Amino acid sequence: MALFVDGPAAGIDDLTNQDSGLLDVAQTCGINVSTKIALAHDEIATDLQLWLDRPRPSMDLVWRPVLRIEQVVVTLTLKRWETMQSLSLFYRDAYFSQMADRYQAKWDEYAKLTRTTYEKYLASGMGLVNDPVHVAPAPLLGSVAGPQQGGVFYASIAWLNAAGKEGAASVASSIAIADDHLMTVSAPGAAPANVTGFNVYAGSSLSAMYLQNNVALPISGSFTYVPGFVTSGRLPGVGQTPDFMRPLARTLLRG
Repeated sequence: MALFVDGPAAGIDDLTNQDSGLLDVAQTCGINVSTKIALAHDEIATDLQLWLDRPRPSMDLVWRPVLRIEQVVVTLTLKRWETMQSLSLFYRDAYFSQMADRYQAKWDEYAKLTRTTYEKYLASGMGLVNDPVHVAPAPLLGSVAGPQQGGVFYASIAWLNAAGKEGAASVASSIAIADDHLMTVSAPGAAPANVTGFNVYAGSSLSAMYLQNNVALPISGSFTYVPGFVTSGRLPGVGQTPDFMRPLARTLLRG
């Protein structure tokens, strides 16, 4: 899964899957849904940091150094907690905007669900990785001469650390390539200090961007995509899975 610090775990689709009338309420009440999601993410970040700052047994510190929020992975329970927290904040604003009982009921419902998902996260523990790999930025695309038919092509990249662990793939970039040319893919700017290379996912559609390289590409290198050379395989990933789980003690949940 993606690192928590890479951005909100929940998206607007996650909220509307839970509450189909959300966007209508947002329009009626003038509420920015993305802002509520970002606020929920920030509030949960504070709770996660409080857990990480709690004192640990001295022997625990010997075999595992001080943990950082950059190491926290978005698990399914953490994503659901953030979704419910976002909905609770959204309907709280809707209620105070319109002072309507129907929004008060929704606020109460999602506040209860927030606590339920919070308790489930406590029970499952905090997922962490030893060497976090951040989501990569969108790649830079170009072209070189090559004996291929042109078209519109898409590419995404993902950073790799020394152990070969892959971070979440970037958003895709697209480019129109003329006939007798090939698309080139490169990583923009400087990579994080622990990144040693990157993977390229590319294809002729967003739903068919397959892993193109067999070995990690050097950070300063460029990859030339040949349409039709790879037609199946691994699609862009969502990042690292936890290396270990940290048990959590209960703290006061806001709201």
